[in-house]
Amino acid sequence: AYTALPYPGEATVPEKPGRGGEMETFTITWGAPPKLAEDGNQWHQAINEALGVDLMPIIVPAQTYGDKLVTTIASGSIPEITTNEPSYRGRAARKYMPQGVFHDLRNFLGGDKVLDYPNLAMVPSFAWENSRIEGALYGVPCYRNQTVGGAIAYRQDWAEKGGFGDRPTNLDEWGKWLKAIKDGGGDKAYVTATLDQTLSMAGFQVHGVCNNWVVQDGKLVKDLETEEYEAGLAFAAQMWKDGLVHPNMLTLTPNPAEFRGQFYAGRVGMTNQNLDGYFGPNGELAQLKQRDPDADAQVMVPPGMDGGPGVVYPDLGFYCMLSIPSSVTDEERIHEILGVMNFLAAPMGSKEYYLVRYGVEGHNYTIEDGSIVQTTDEEIRLESFLSQLGAFNQGFYYAGAPAEEALAAQKVAEEMVPAFVADPTTGLDSEASFSKGDALSSMVTDYQGGIVTGRRDLSELEDLRKRWRDAGGDQMRSEFEEQL
Repeated sequence: AYTALPYPGEATVPEKPGRGGEMETFTITWGAPPKLAEDGNQWHQAINEALGVDLMPIIVPAQTYGDKLVTTIASGSIPEITTNEPSYRGRAARKYMPQGVFHDLRNFLGGDKVLDYPNLAMVPSFAWENSRIEGALYGVPCYRNQTVGGAIAYRQDWAEKGGFGDRPTNLDEWGKWLKAIKDGGGDKAYVTATLDQTLSMAGFQVHGVCNNWVVQDGKLVKDLETEEYEAGLAFAAQMWKDGLVHPNMLTLTPNPAEFRGQFYAGRVGMTNQNLDGYFGPNGELAQLKQRDPDADAQVMVPPGMDGGPGVVYPDLGFYCMLSIPSSVTDEERIHEILGVMNFLAAPMGSKEYYLVRYGVEGHNYTIEDGSIVQTTDEEIRLESFLSQLGAFNQGFYYAGAPAEEALAAQKVAEEMVPAFVADPTTGLDSEASFSKGDALSSMVTDYQGGIVTGRRDLSELEDLRKRWRDAGGDQMRSEFEEQL
């Protein structure tokens, strides 16, 4: 955690990494299309000047990113820095990586070679390890904390009003605590709003369900095949029967703005977000306070059945990776590109960090009382164009928020880490996963929603298990086991 940052910060890249000319990039955005340098974007212009190259961004909306990445790879004309998301929206393109489409960066960053790029040398080992595909490194991982999901924000004031102000420490107390939140919120309030909150967080984490797969006697067992999974599913279904779950759960689940709006409006007593997203001036807790100054919301890790924290499914520690296409054959050019990545990965509090993260001082942000204050001018805010190209996260820091916010986030992270349960298939590939994984996931989600809401009986879990195995689950298992 960082309660303050040095300003203006020390330089970590003493010389411009670029040699002039253009460098095409490809990345994703979740917001409005940004302005670029030719449109008067001062932030983009300043980045180009600092790098010594003119970045030529191709910025793709999240909704079409996966398809656009596949067609871009198929075209053979791949930007020199390409954002790959092999475990998320870019999953369909993952199969191309072992086919030689992108450089295996072990050839350029392996061993002591990475020391030529000090900021890349600071990438945590878990990010390098978890971003490997069949042992190879097809990109520099844009790393982040592994404590992304697994903690909940909840209405402490509702719990107290409902008669259970202490944090629950086991399954029995957990059930009573959930009902206390409902009672404290009133007749028109609910505890959870989404399937994730109801099943994964309230059910699976508490019951100790494995992370996707578990190895038993040398064989892989899928989570839905375990007794813990069935118990967690039954618990979530009982929550629905007890009136603890929002009746529009299935429509709220895929709409974060809507289910978070239910939390802000005081209609549900629990919400989930990345740990980073709970704190700071724009975090979940602050958003709630803006609407209800008397609300008391806190963050915690759900308890385990018999005490201690429930299981937490750690993030891979990176969202995407920055890849270099194998069509770039000039080694000097490859090292130039790596130098640009090294600049973009500058650590928190460095001179380069402020430019990459916040833009141009006096234009995109100002320093007031030692804190960064970002512009509220919507036109200037559209200058933020790097997106995942500069999405390297070194810790907890919330500009414009009290120092205690970062320390609170750190405290929750310290609760989460000992409860991590790893997925034994991380880094392994399966053709069935590529071709059938999405359909299998949709089938599982449909059964989950049906069983939780009572549309299906719990006994239909056995039908789901059989259908999942027959539709590609057993093939996926076999392909993974060959690599264990």
